[in-house]
Amino acid sequence: MPVNPLLDFSDLPDFSAIQPAHAGPAVDAVLSRARENIAAVAQDSSPPRWENTFAPLQDAEEDVDRVWSQVEHLRAVDNEKWRAAHRGNLGKISAFHAELGQNAGLCARLRLLAKSPAGRKLPPHRKKALDDALRDFELSGVNLPENKRGQFRANVNRLAELAAKFEENLLDSINAFHLDAADESQLGEMPDDLKDLARAAAEKAKTPGFRFTLHAPSYAGFITHSPDRALREAMHRAKATCASEFGPAARDNTPVIAETLKLRREQARLLDRASPAECALESRMAENPKTALDFVRDFAARALPRAKEELAELRDFAASELQIKELQLWDIPFASERLRRKKFDFAESDLRPYLREDRVVGGLFAFAEKVFGVRAEPAEANLWVPEAKFFILKNAADGAAAGRLFMDLPSRETKRGGAWMASALGRARRGDGTLRLPAAHINCNFARPSGGRPALLGWDEAVTLFHEFGHALHHLLTEREDYAVSGINGVEWDAVEWPSQLMENFIWDYGVLSPLTGRGESGEPMPRALFEKALAARKFQAGLFLCRQLEFALFDMLLHSAESPVFYMDALAAARAETRAVPVLAEDRFPCGFSHIFAGGYAAGYYSYLWAEALAADSFASFAEAGFEKYGEAGMRFRREALAAGGGRPAMESFRAFRGRAPELGPLLAQYGLE
Repeated sequence: MPVNPLLDFSDLPDFSAIQPAHAGPAVDAVLSRARENIAAVAQDSSPPRWENTFAPLQDAEEDVDRVWSQVEHLRAVDNEKWRAAHRGNLGKISAFHAELGQNAGLCARLRLLAKSPAGRKLPPHRKKALDDALRDFELSGVNLPENKRGQFRANVNRLAELAAKFEENLLDSINAFHLDAADESQLGEMPDDLKDLARAAAEKAKTPGFRFTLHAPSYAGFITHSPDRALREAMHRAKATCASEFGPAARDNTPVIAETLKLRREQARLLDRASPAECALESRMAENPKTALDFVRDFAARALPRAKEELAELRDFAASELQIKELQLWDIPFASERLRRKKFDFAESDLRPYLREDRVVGGLFAFAEKVFGVRAEPAEANLWVPEAKFFILKNAADGAAAGRLFMDLPSRETKRGGAWMASALGRARRGDGTLRLPAAHINCNFARPSGGRPALLGWDEAVTLFHEFGHALHHLLTEREDYAVSGINGVEWDAVEWPSQLMENFIWDYGVLSPLTGRGESGEPMPRALFEKALAARKFQAGLFLCRQLEFALFDMLLHSAESPVFYMDALAAARAETRAVPVLAEDRFPCGFSHIFAGGYAAGYYSYLWAEALAADSFASFAEAGFEKYGEAGMRFRREALAAGGGRPAMESFRAFRGRAPELGPLLAQYGLE
């Protein structure tokens, strides 16, 4: 009988062989085996040691994660095909983790290990893994009376279902909308490759002209470049009301949000915490909601006056230069791009012809070799779509393999929106002594090749690629061999974005950028003069951009730190009162598409982006102090102290080991021009 490919742990997943029908049997088998192994650990009466207590628990959890991460990945890149299989098994996985977190016998065994002579002699990274596990037992309700444990487990399962439903509603709503433009004049100065994509979409739909959607490359290209105000308004309104009560009830995320928040509050009450945020921040650098709120509000107080000035300037420009007497929301991207060109003789679309996707990827890999001592080599693997790519990352010094990387960059209708890095495998020394190398996925929604032209990236997309690659390096260059603290495992949530935000800084260095650019067949690199214009425009509307991010972060924290029920739109209004320079539509339902906090694990954690950006800006200052020619020295130090350490020590210790001091806010304020 053929082996279920989801249960073949001999090497990398064989994605080409995995089918939805494999999910159920594989999940059942791996959960059964994990439960048997965990029960054996919990019932063991011999003196506890790492090898007979924590190690087998790690192995069991890793096996479950391996199977489920493949199902999660395939559902994310092909939602239509994998939705039912994912939904049919999600409850089993949620139930397993909920019961594991409340396994009193296992928790008692780990407590014995922590107090034992063997536990006191553990190296620091293993002590942290053990302490993290005991903390997580507490936050999973292990100390609750049995009747409340059952309610807690039921809530965990339901919250997982709601997160999946939120994502499905959002993707279905995005796919349900399209906007057709009959005349090329309605596209304005849109780059040719984006026009080609819109033309191809119209041809596929057997309609004349050009078709645009709410998917990232299409929406951004249209709202920024189309001179047709009526069409821009239609596009903006569709985006603002996506997955809300203004569409079909079956795709409305309003009740999903309400139930999610209700259950999160119940979980906090069961744990005798004041709010969901209080639970979440026990395991983060910020430690408590007040610290996170103060951090966000301090930035808002600095950024909002700047944003109001920028908006006033934009209104004046739109009225005098574009004959837009009353600037509306759907006018802002269009007018901003033209104001940028007037002030700096530059538009972001000027950069696009130089950012061929293949050259950017190749240049990014060359940069990683120079700075972090790791070389990416193309290799063969069994992939889910032919356009995905696979690479082996090897140490440049000795050629030893460090990790494996899958990349799936083009947009597809059935693919989850946005961009993300996910673990495929974690680095782990198994109980049998074998070492499993880590593997990671980078998934994006970039424009596809079209009209005989290679795929081109917008500037924001190039920055996104650097960002996600930073996450991948964090996961792949770990030297920890205990699964619980290898790679991104065990890293505080508000430090997970530290390496990825650091990587974004490098693209603003011409020495880094130039080798990964090339125009057309000639490969002419981006001219220094053009880059200097982009650099001069870097702080353009920085206040408006920052206030938008602060709005998200403050809304999230106000919503999840409230000790009593709060309607999500009321929390949003309160956040906007402190962060918004730009008025919004009355029917705007941005939270209905805010998958980060309702489906992506960032609940009470969206502030993490700015928090980690402060760590990253300060870290990048260390590279800048060294100078381009010595990036490698700083890079290898960052690899050793931050990337290799993984989750094996608190992130603040890793930062201090790299920077030689506590983080400072000045470099980030300078980046935004708020010093």
